[in-house]
Amino acid sequence: MKMVIGLRAKFVLSLLATTLVFLGVIGLAWSTTGKAMDGVLQQSESTMREQSRAALADRASQLAGFLATALTNPVYYFDLLTVREVARSALTQPDVVYVLVYDAQGRVIHDGSQEIPRFGQVMEDPLAARAIVAKAPLVQWGKDLLDASAPIGIGDLGLGGVRVGLSLARTESAVAIESVNARQRLQKSFAGPARVIGVGFLFLLLWIVTAGWLVARGLVRLIRELATRAREIETGNFDVRVESRRQDELGELIRAFARMSESVVRHDHDIRKLAYQDSLTGLPNRLMFRELLDDSISEYRGTGIGLALLFVDLDDFKRINDTLGHDAGDEVLIEFADRLKSGLHPLDAHQQPLLARLGGDEFVALVTGKDAREKGEQAALALLDTLRRPFFIGGKTLHVGASVGITVFPDDAHTSKLLLKHGDLAMYQAKQQGKSCYRFFAGHLTEMAEERLTLEHDLREALELDQIDLAYQPIHDMRDGKLIGAEALLRWRHPRRGQVPPSIFVPIAEACGLIDQLGEWVLDRACRDACAWQKQAPGLSVAVNLSARQLQRADLPERVRAALRRRGLPSELLHLELTESCLLHDEQLAFAALTALRETGVRVWLDDFGTGFSGLSHLRSARVDGVKIDRSFITDILTDPEDLALASAIIAMAHSLGMQVIAEGIETEAQYSLMRARGCDLAQGFWMSAAVPPDQLAQHLQMSAMIAKAGAAG
Repeated sequence: MKMVIGLRAKFVLSLLATTLVFLGVIGLAWSTTGKAMDGVLQQSESTMREQSRAALADRASQLAGFLATALTNPVYYFDLLTVREVARSALTQPDVVYVLVYDAQGRVIHDGSQEIPRFGQVMEDPLAARAIVAKAPLVQWGKDLLDASAPIGIGDLGLGGVRVGLSLARTESAVAIESVNARQRLQKSFAGPARVIGVGFLFLLLWIVTAGWLVARGLVRLIRELATRAREIETGNFDVRVESRRQDELGELIRAFARMSESVVRHDHDIRKLAYQDSLTGLPNRLMFRELLDDSISEYRGTGIGLALLFVDLDDFKRINDTLGHDAGDEVLIEFADRLKSGLHPLDAHQQPLLARLGGDEFVALVTGKDAREKGEQAALALLDTLRRPFFIGGKTLHVGASVGITVFPDDAHTSKLLLKHGDLAMYQAKQQGKSCYRFFAGHLTEMAEERLTLEHDLREALELDQIDLAYQPIHDMRDGKLIGAEALLRWRHPRRGQVPPSIFVPIAEACGLIDQLGEWVLDRACRDACAWQKQAPGLSVAVNLSARQLQRADLPERVRAALRRRGLPSELLHLELTESCLLHDEQLAFAALTALRETGVRVWLDDFGTGFSGLSHLRSARVDGVKIDRSFITDILTDPEDLALASAIIAMAHSLGMQVIAEGIETEAQYSLMRARGCDLAQGFWMSAAVPPDQLAQHLQMSAMIAKAGAAG
C-alpha cells in the first residue's frame, strides 16, 4: 500500500525543513556576532563623539556670539569693569577654560581675572592668528580644547573680538563611559538569548504548530484591519467600531483597541469641553461665546437682521458666597443657568438663543431677529420672571435677583468687544437704578440712529466732493532705521465736524455698502502716491487695509491688478493688510482669496495680530508674508510682562514660518529698543512719525540715521 502524505503533513514537514535552515543561519550569524558587535560599538562611539563635539561647537559659537554682542559697548568705551563682569560670567559656565577679549591688533584687553596678567600682550597661541583676522564667528579645534571666536564691531568699525575656550575632557569622558556601558548592554543582551536558544529549540516544533494555526485564523487580516481603523482615528474619524468574539490574545488586542478608540473619543470631548465650556454650568465659556458672537456679527452684518445681547449679573451674589459659602453659591449658579435655559426658550423655530457664562456671576444671552430690540426686551422680561420663584439651597429659601443690560447690533456697536462693553455698562445702569430690572444701553437710540443717517449722507457727499484724503504713517526697518514704506490711513475733513475718525465712518461705510467704493478709491490713490515716491525713494512700498467685505469679493484680485496697471506701480511694492477676524469666519473662502491675491504679486499682511483667536495652524495655513503686532500689546510692554511675553511669542512664531513682523504703536524710544532687541523686523508709530501727507513722506528719509542711532544705543 502506497503511503499518501496529506496537506497537513506537507505543511509540517515544510516547516521542519525551514526550521533546520533557520537554525543553520542562526549558528552562522552567532559566529559573526562578536565582529558585528565590535563594529557597531566603534560606529556608535564615532557617532557619539561627532554629535557631542557638534553640540559643544554650537554651544561655544553661541556663547562667543552672545559675549561679542554684550561686549560691544564696553569695548568701544573701554569699560574694563563691565568687560571683566561679562567675561567672568562666562567663565562660570561648565567646560569654559578661558575667555579672552582682544582689540583689533590681537592684544589682550581682558581675560576675566582681577589682575589681567596678559593685558596688552599679543595673542601668539596656535589658534590666535585666524581668530584675530576673522570677520565672522570662527570655531577651531585644538588637541584638548575647542576655541570659538566672534568679532566685535560697530558697523564697519572693527573693535576686536572675543575668544572662548572649552575643554574637551568632559565630552571625551562621557563618550568613553557611554561606549563602555553600550558594550556591557550588548554583551548582556546577547548572553540571555544564548541560553534561551538552547531551551527554545525544544519548544520550536510546538511554536511552529501554533504559528500555523494563528496564520490559518487570519492573523494578518485582522492586524491590517486594526491598522486601517487606526488611520481613520488619526484623521479625526473617531466613530470606529471594532468587535471580536475571540478569547485569545488577538481577541484581547482587538478589544483593547476598541477601548482605546472609545477613550480617545471621550478625551477629545473632554478637551473641547474644558476649552469651550464652563465646567460648573455646562454653558459656553467666555472664549467660546466671543468666537460665536464674532461669527454672528459677521453672518448678519448688512442683512437687516439684528442681535440683542443681554448682559446678566446676579444681584448681591457676593453676599450669598460670604454668608452661605461658595458651595451654596455654586448651587445658585447652576440653578440660575438651568432657569436661563428654560426661561429663554426659542422665540422661533430657527433662532435658538445663545447662552454663556462669562465668569463669576456674569452671564450673557444673545437673541437674533429683525426686531432685535423687541426680542431682547422680551427675553429680559422672561428671565426676570423666572427669578420670581425662590431658590431652595441647602435647606434655605433664597430670593435672587438679576440686573440685565441690553445692547443691540448694529445700533449700538459693530464689534463683539464693544457689544460686551456696552452690555456691561447697561447692566450697571440697571444696578444703579434699583437692580432686578433691565436697561438698554445709553437710552438714546433714536438720536444715535439720526446721527448715523446724517453721517452716512455726509460720507456719500464726501466721496463726491473729494473731502476724503490719505495720510501715510512711515514704516522703518528696525535693523538700520531705514524708511521702507508707509501705511495708508483714511482722513475725512468734514466741513462742520472737522476731522472725523476712521473708527466712526468706516463702520458706517461697511453697513451702508460704501466700503467697496471707498476701498477701491483708497487702493487707486495709494498706488498713485507710491508711484510718485519712487523718484525720490526707489523701492518705497505702500500698505493698504482691506475690509472683510472686500476680501469676499471674487473680483478683488482683478481690481488690484487694474489699479497696479493704471498707476504703473510694481506689484511687490503694494502690501495689503487684513485683520485676523477676516480669516476666522470662513477659512476656506478667506484662504482661497489670499491665494488669489498672492498670485498678483502683492504682499499680504495680517493686521492687529494677537487680538483674535487664531494660532500657529491658522497662521501656517494663511501663508501671508508677515504680521503686525496689535498696538494693545505695545502700549504697556515696558511694564506688563504678559504683553512682552505675548509679543515675543508672536515674533518667534512668525519667524519660524519665514514671516516678517511689524510692531505698530511705537510711541517711545524705549519701546523701539525693546522690540528691536526681541528681533522685531519693522516698526511704525508716533515715536518715528505721525501720519503725514503723501508729498511730505520722502522728507522722512533723513530720519533713518537718527532712528538707527537711537535703536542701537537702546
